[in-house]
Amino acid sequence: MVSPPLSTYHGVCDLGMIVKIVLACFVVGYAISVFDIDPARILTDTWHTVVEIAQLAGGVMEWALPYILIGAVVVLPIAAVAALLRWTRGRGRP
Repeated sequence: MVSPPLSTYHGVCDLGMIVKIVLACFVVGYAISVFDIDPARILTDTWHTVVEIAQLAGGVMEWALPYILIGAVVVLPIAAVAALLRWTRGRGRP
């Protein structure tokens, strides 16, 4: 009896899926190390980890908010004019 190829063995073990999972583990592990999160603390002190992640997200927002507001001064009027032009062109057609 010949065993089925690895990619079709009970529909569970797909080599492409394994590569994607390994790549995802690498990316997540790298991100965790960049943000200086201790993996052991994720398992032992889950609530503290959630709070740390929230503080990191808050820090990112604190850093990004001034840039978002400065960009909005330029982008929002342009988007409003573009939307108004699309609306007026659409109204003229029967």
